[in-house]
Amino acid sequence: MQIDSLLDKQTVYVIDDDEAVRESIAALVDIRGLPVETFSCAEDFLAAYSGVAPGCVITDLRIEHGMTGLELQVALRERGCEIPVIVISAYANVSNAVQAMHNGAITLLEKNCSSDELWKAIVEALATDSDRRSAIQHNKHLLERFQQLKPEELAVMLGVIDGQLNKVIAKDLSISLRTVESRRHNVLEKVGVSSVPELVRLYFELEQVLGQSPYKYLLNQAESQE
Repeated sequence: MQIDSLLDKQTVYVIDDDEAVRESIAALVDIRGLPVETFSCAEDFLAAYSGVAPGCVITDLRIEHGMTGLELQVALRERGCEIPVIVISAYANVSNAVQAMHNGAITLLEKNCSSDELWKAIVEALATDSDRRSAIQHNKHLLERFQQLKPEELAVMLGVIDGQLNKVIAKDLSISLRTVESRRHNVLEKVGVSSVPELVRLYFELEQVLGQSPYKYLLNQAESQE
């Protein structure tokens, strides 16, 4: 993957108590044109990191003072930070590798790994970060499309999603057929689709994003804004 295809402003954060290791990794990243910041301990990184800035973390497994790389992973997770993490170690073992991966690490590498191997892991981590952020933006935009609907339009949408005929929806809601047709048109236009199958697909995609019924969620929001 080309760096140009990744999100702009991604930074590689390097955490290691060995200055020589920090400088070596920083040089590897810098020569390829990416921003890089180094820290001698995880605490300094956590104090400086915004929690939302794009990029990836490369951390030593064992840091002489302060929290370990594994503890840093836990701290990031507790803060709701999903920045990808690469763990490196001169003392890697199966137990550490399993724990690092369980904590969500992209990979665990030995410190004597080749530059190519480390760079490959960095590119993978940055791509993971880029994909995750793109998914967040997509889901946000998807929700915003449905949030335009008024309570009365949501009621008609629910009938459409359930596969009901317009005349059935009109009878259930005690409104005219013409009103159903008008609101149905508004639903499709606001969500930005040209057919009911497209509407249904996006509705159930939103259900996966929200983890609950989109109708109830959207209705509560719409009613609170009136």
